[in-house]
Amino acid sequence: MAAGSTQKLAQLATPDPGSIPEVLDRLGKIRDYAAETSLRGENDGIACFTKLYHIITKNVGDTADAHGFADPDFLIRLDIEFAIRHFRALQAYAKDMDSAPRCWRVLFDHRSDLDVQPVQYAAVGVNAHVNYDLALALIATWEKVPPVDRRRQLKDYRRINDIFAQEMDGLRETFDSLLSSGEDGDLWDRLANRASDLLIRFTRDLAWDEATDIWDAKDRERALARSDRKLDATAEIMALGLLHAPFLPV
Repeated sequence: MAAGSTQKLAQLATPDPGSIPEVLDRLGKIRDYAAETSLRGENDGIACFTKLYHIITKNVGDTADAHGFADPDFLIRLDIEFAIRHFRALQAYAKDMDSAPRCWRVLFDHRSDLDVQPVQYAAVGVNAHVNYDLALALIATWEKVPPVDRRRQLKDYRRINDIFAQEMDGLRETFDSLLSSGEDGDLWDRLANRASDLLIRFTRDLAWDEATDIWDAKDRERALARSDRKLDATAEIMALGLLHAPFLPV
């Protein structure tokens, strides 16, 4: 990544957002600048991921407004803390590449590789954001919105999975995944949507369980640090696999 564009992307990710509209504004600016300044244009790795992230954040937010969640303050804070982790990864990379989380560095380091497809970039970014960031974003959220009624929060958290499921077909088509070429509703289309849905539910449940273990630990700070290292290492391995996969079926 060129130094100049790195610094500018970090500036666009600063300061931390305080609302969902601010998250969307930063994502849109990062997406546009990354595409405009990269030799790969809209197929730039950061542009691909932030395009996906912007679509998901906006669509989930628009749909969630009509769902009447039991604890909307929790979900809003989680969305913000989740985004902050991505923005801070960009900021860390701009300041010192080695200080950024390793799973995010896979995306940042390879954003201009000509042999990587947009769907792979999107998958690498989602992997880092969900398999690394989500559990730690939950901890940051609970520090501001304590889990007084954790079951109620979990119910809202899982309802987001249903919104993802509704959006999955369109998202796969946006990034031209392997099984998106069939007709809507045909066997391959339904199987791909189902596989994506199951993967999202599984990984988000893992993040919740990880966050719960950290929150309930006797030494929370130590548990948090240990989890950070473990999740980053695991997500890095997965990111490298996704980056070099010959194809991604979903």
